[in-house]
Amino acid sequence: MRQVRFASQKGVLNAPISGLLTVIFCLALCHPSTARIGDSLDQVLKRYGPCLRTLKADNGLVYKLFNKRGLKILVHFYGGKVDEISYGKDTDIFDDELKALMQDNAPGEWVGSGWPVYRWHNASGISARYSFEHRLLMIVTDAALEREKKAGKDADSV
Repeated sequence: MRQVRFASQKGVLNAPISGLLTVIFCLALCHPSTARIGDSLDQVLKRYGPCLRTLKADNGLVYKLFNKRGLKILVHFYGGKVDEISYGKDTDIFDDELKALMQDNAPGEWVGSGWPVYRWHNASGISARYSFEHRLLMIVTDAALEREKKAGKDADSV
């Protein structure tokens, strides 16, 4: 490994300090300002500020709407934690941004397919789907999907 030296007003920063500064700088730039699966409401509010609106879906689920850096973020909580989050914008979300949002919510390998389906699954029990038609990435826990399926079956039987 090559030692990197940075000149400063007080002299030269040696590699360990400059390496630490580089890591901190990269984390600051690379850390998307997105809520994460598993975050609490307080964590989401710190990330985005006040909720723009609270919406109730036809299926009775309640969502909170936020807006940050050109993304409209729709968040659902279950047991006080984010279990579903959708990201949308006025333009398409392409591969690099999709991957960054998915990794931010569930680091690791995402397995799935691209065009025309754009569906993925992560070993941590999280699924993602992107709709070009709606310009929307939805990331959801498998448990939330199961609850929604059950709620749909219960509604059909009434």
